[in-house]
Amino acid sequence: MAQLYCPKCRKTMADTNFYQYKNGQKCELCKACLTMHINNFDPETYLWILEKFDVPYVEEEWNVLRDRAYQKDPYKMNGMSVVGKYLAKMRLKKWKDFTWADSEKIKAENEAKAKLYGQPQEIAQQKMKEMEEAYHNGEITESQWNTYKEVEAPTPGFAETPVSDVQYPVNDHPFETVQIPEVELSEEEKVYYAIKWGRLYTAEDWLWLEKKYEDFMKSFDIQGAARIDTLVMICKTSLKMNQALDSGDIDSYQKLSRVYDAMMKAAKFTEAQRKEEKSGLFDAVGQIVYFAEKEGGKINRYKIEEPLDFYDKSLDKLKKYNKDLFENDPSLAQQLENYIRRRENLDLEKQMKKEAREEGSDGYIIKDENYEEFNEMLEKEKEENDYEV
Repeated sequence: MAQLYCPKCRKTMADTNFYQYKNGQKCELCKACLTMHINNFDPETYLWILEKFDVPYVEEEWNVLRDRAYQKDPYKMNGMSVVGKYLAKMRLKKWKDFTWADSEKIKAENEAKAKLYGQPQEIAQQKMKEMEEAYHNGEITESQWNTYKEVEAPTPGFAETPVSDVQYPVNDHPFETVQIPEVELSEEEKVYYAIKWGRLYTAEDWLWLEKKYEDFMKSFDIQGAARIDTLVMICKTSLKMNQALDSGDIDSYQKLSRVYDAMMKAAKFTEAQRKEEKSGLFDAVGQIVYFAEKEGGKINRYKIEEPLDFYDKSLDKLKKYNKDLFENDPSLAQQLENYIRRRENLDLEKQMKKEAREEGSDGYIIKDENYEEFNEMLEKEKEENDYEV
């Protein structure tokens, strides 16, 4: 697959990311850069692209593709949602022989056909009004009404974010809009935040990321460049998650949440780790006993004078049962001794194999002490089992 360079975003990518002219050559700008300022409901924002690719502008064909994209998911509609499909449609047999210069001719022919075969505009508007009333009265379904009604341009209620070209509704909700004062940052602060978090964020985003970062640093013991870099990625992912959820983009939110959870687990930023860090040196009495015995200390026996309750009595009986089981059951004691002996033999075998590999031999290297240990083992078995070898 061929690679092409886009001078706008300064990236090298596969040629499938570039639209193709009629002569087979690729556009100099990638699809994302070429369509970044398109408003699919405003012809002034995309007519120059159609002229650039020398294809006619057929309003009816454009509107059909636009309305389908809008009905499918208005929140994911962007500059590339229509233009690519439209250019592909203009390569079909019906339109491939027409050029940009034929746009007015096609428009005039379509208007003449509508006037000749279609209904007068007044009758069409009256029928649409009657259908709307029928919908509000519950006489027709919402799907039927959405099929016939004209799609209205959502431009007044949409705003572009500085992070991407995806448009989100900002005023289409029943809640009161709160005007947040504009954040003013010094030049030094802007440089610091841009280096730490990246340039494609607003001042409010920078402050949100910084607060999230500080909250993590206070909650966990985070040291080392690798963990700090992971924390930065986690903060950015959390911001994207919130933006996707607030805009109603549930698919993106679910994908980001999986990435967020994976990074949190990989970095061990979990409540279990937080509990471990807060608990101190020991989490159990057994660890205290182990530490004391390892360091040569001693824990004095503490006698409880208070009367035992039901649970204490149950534990006391369980302790006595285990003690009697180990001390008075000869078969269990024999099993433990056999297990210890097998472990010793396995350890000896591993040591012999290790020494053989160091000497460059595939077999065992038998030494005098090995014979002595073997003979001692036989003598011990003879005494225990009362037989001669």
